[in-house]
Amino acid sequence: VSAASAPALSSQLIVAMATAPHTWLRLVPSCRSYSKATRLHKIDYPWKDEPKPHWVRQFEARRVDADLTPENRDWLRQWRLQRVRDAVASSSEAAAAASPLKEPPAARPLWTPRVSQRCGLVGIKLGILPMWYRNGQKVHTTVVQIPDQRVLRWVPPEDLGNYASLREMRPYRLNQSLLPRWLTQQRWGLQLVGAVPADPANFTAQWCGIFKAAGLPPMRKISRFLVSPDAALQPGACLGLHHFRVGDCVDVVARTVNRGFQGVMERHLMEGGPAAHGSTKFHRKMGSAAGGGGPIYRGKRMPGVMGNRFRAARSLPVLRVNTKHRLLFIKGFTPGPPHSYCQIMDSWMLDVRRSLDANPPPMPTYFAEDAPEGGYPEDVYHPDLLPYDQPLELPD
Repeated sequence: VSAASAPALSSQLIVAMATAPHTWLRLVPSCRSYSKATRLHKIDYPWKDEPKPHWVRQFEARRVDADLTPENRDWLRQWRLQRVRDAVASSSEAAAAASPLKEPPAARPLWTPRVSQRCGLVGIKLGILPMWYRNGQKVHTTVVQIPDQRVLRWVPPEDLGNYASLREMRPYRLNQSLLPRWLTQQRWGLQLVGAVPADPANFTAQWCGIFKAAGLPPMRKISRFLVSPDAALQPGACLGLHHFRVGDCVDVVARTVNRGFQGVMERHLMEGGPAAHGSTKFHRKMGSAAGGGGPIYRGKRMPGVMGNRFRAARSLPVLRVNTKHRLLFIKGFTPGPPHSYCQIMDSWMLDVRRSLDANPPPMPTYFAEDAPEGGYPEDVYHPDLLPYDQPLELPD
């Protein structure tokens, strides 16, 4: 493979790896400044000479407002908001082409068993709150707030190869023979969702341009979900609290608490060395790494960074919904520290899928026409959960 053919090969890399996953690791390096011995032991990846992908910078540089009076600061804020409204109004024609939601949809899709996969929600974890069942059993719930969020973009399954962040290979794929199934099967697309609207002055022009195409104000958080084509949402669609019902089981994905660099006793719960009997500087070490001078295999438990990894809590039922403060009370514990973002989606467990087939959720999301007569009360409880304003009655 020569340097001239590297860009052309990179565009077809996903298809080539899916059909012949072992061939791309046997690429022969071209004639470069390496020595002959070096070329025999190095792999020349086809995307090596391509420029790095352009990552959009989110936050603007820090401003100094020391010389501004409160009246001038408020006037500038209103002026910036008016500029955003004028920019969105001037690009209404382009926004209409990118946002079909300017016209009401003709018909809503139906839930298809073993096919439909809805979009998820972006939540903010607030903490843990204990509650009680009617039989007196205590249960811990995770309180998640659902902020204002809108759909930004829909990437069909056939266009995943052109998605910017998927063209560059991930490090964990270099040690695997196959690509992820969600990328090769082309069963699901990507749904981009933005949450928590904020002041446009806090973000860069590139970051604000992502939302301008959908006719929306800038937002702090952007997440993506795997969605089936029948449940795809149009850009500009609103995702609300009633996307999930009381009793639905959800999966919560978030980054775990970042503990930093920790030793083996904290990271892997090892016992360490003896406290006495001649032990010197060996109280918190792990011991032998390999016997007889052998190799240290990958996965050996050693000191390192603890936490700050994406983890998922599966099949957690929703026990309570508070419509006043837009809160979801989810049974159990979810990853992540308080006030951190999390992704909430329909559970992928098989038993939950069977229950959804018997009682389908609102497709593709909740609309105002799905509300019951008289609207929802302030708190919607699970039938087995005891409300706080009712006394506990235990059987004799």
